[in-house]
Amino acid sequence: MSGAVVVMSQNRLMRRFQDAKATDPKSARTLADIGCRNSWIFRRMVVRGVFVETEDGRFYIDEDAASRFVKRRWRVAWIFLALVIVLFAIWQMFS
Repeated sequence: MSGAVVVMSQNRLMRRFQDAKATDPKSARTLADIGCRNSWIFRRMVVRGVFVETEDGRFYIDEDAASRFVKRRWRVAWIFLALVIVLFAIWQMFS
């Protein structure tokens, strides 16, 4: 699965929880209610704290964690881009 597809899936998941107003333990919903499945992308976001599971198996989005998650994703993308540019410049110097 390409990086762009993963990012789009992550964004879709976050949007579904926000649209369903599942933003705290009281408003938590089941994945079926949200229209999501327990995919590896979803589980990875649970591990990162973006989605939080309640004791009864429902989930909600932690909006602060989601914001940090998105910021980190951007930071990693910029670092990757900078690394590619540096490597390209080095390659150009020696070829």
